[in-house]
Amino acid sequence: MLVAMLRAYPAGPYEQLMEDDDMSRASIGVHIVDVDSREVVFSRNTHKALIPASLVKLFTATAAMKCYDDTTRWYTQVGYSGVLSDTILCGDIVVVGSIDPTLDADAEDNAVGGFVKNVVDAISQAGIKHITGNIVVDASICAIEGWGEWMCEDIGFYYGAACFGANYRGNEYRLYLQTDSVGSHPSIIGTSIEMPSLQYHNHLIAGAKDMSQVYTIPYATDCMLMGSIPANRERFALRCAIPDAPLFLAYGLCRALQSAGIVVDGEAVTDRMLKESGKTTPAIDTTLYTHASATLSAMLTTMMHKSNNLYAESLLRYVALSEDSIATLSRALSVERNILGTMGLDTTAVKLTDGCGLSRKNIVTPHFVASLLVAAYHDADMGQRWVSILPQAGKDGTVRSFFARQPLPGTLRVKSGSMGGVLCYAGYYEYNGKTYAVVLMGNNHTCKSSVLRNRYEQLLRGIFTSL
Repeated sequence: MLVAMLRAYPAGPYEQLMEDDDMSRASIGVHIVDVDSREVVFSRNTHKALIPASLVKLFTATAAMKCYDDTTRWYTQVGYSGVLSDTILCGDIVVVGSIDPTLDADAEDNAVGGFVKNVVDAISQAGIKHITGNIVVDASICAIEGWGEWMCEDIGFYYGAACFGANYRGNEYRLYLQTDSVGSHPSIIGTSIEMPSLQYHNHLIAGAKDMSQVYTIPYATDCMLMGSIPANRERFALRCAIPDAPLFLAYGLCRALQSAGIVVDGEAVTDRMLKESGKTTPAIDTTLYTHASATLSAMLTTMMHKSNNLYAESLLRYVALSEDSIATLSRALSVERNILGTMGLDTTAVKLTDGCGLSRKNIVTPHFVASLLVAAYHDADMGQRWVSILPQAGKDGTVRSFFARQPLPGTLRVKSGSMGGVLCYAGYYEYNGKTYAVVLMGNNHTCKSSVLRNRYEQLLRGIFTSL
């Protein structure tokens, strides 16, 4: 019995990871289990509550896969309200959003994306040359909530962009600046897409490196720029969040129609703006175009490989739509928790406040994450297709640097999670005919993430070479 215990809980690798001063205040939880036998191979701090960062996307993916088939798509509808007389539309063009995070997300700077182009083509093919009303984007499928419990310094950047009922171009744009010598004041020289309603308050300073801060909130018309960006740059880009994606979709469509020679008398508006002014959002009388999102499977793969936060938040809202007609964050989290419970997981060991892991109020234990991995592996609705969406360490996406120089034998597929003072990995290690659920969670380390990543590699080598 003693020999078996020593084999299951080797002392060396973990103690070596923790022995340096920069790990003295860190909390490191490790849980490794054979997914078939459920035998625990290695365990340290397995029930310690830790911030998981993007490991939260594992729970979002689980809920989405339990609610929908791989081939599920969501559809954005475009049409008009009113009457079409000859070439004049006496009414509005209406876009009814479907939360689709892929909508023109691959459009390049200043390019008209495929969705907008297709809408313009459909309107032209309908013979419409003059629109007397507005270009309306109806994003009411998603409640007006903005973002989860995220830090204010995150929500102005692309990775902290809010999820809307109508997302557009990944809800991000690039702000271009020019800098001179250190201490000088950078100049704003342009944006990747036109941002007509956004006013910048530029308090940036040219410095040695990028320590910029971008402050804005959903639906805001002001953006505060603070901190520093590198000096002596002809063109330096900040990747910023679009504060009101439905409105900027309406703007983009309106501009594209005008460029195509179609007259628009009205304005670019959204259902939120109409409601706030006491007006009713027009319904579509005649459909002109229906746009399909990417499949659920494709979205999940992108979310896992690129750790895309907008995809995660959109998929979490789709979880809410499996039971409600309007997506709310609270409903989505409730449905997700119920799903995890039906899979046999103890949900008292978890606190989730978003779908992507950007919130520092997300709390899970290594044991809970490992339990999810084991349950999902054996779940009839998930199984191998669940394993296949995870990126392979040393090769794919955000984990391509993990075990890149000296790969482990076999195949390691993991999701990473990182933010300031947080570095986590969770997934599956397939080796010698066995599959292990592997969870590594670190909080409050003071070393660089690259250093801790190397120590994780040493830890796993030490554990698996001892088996």
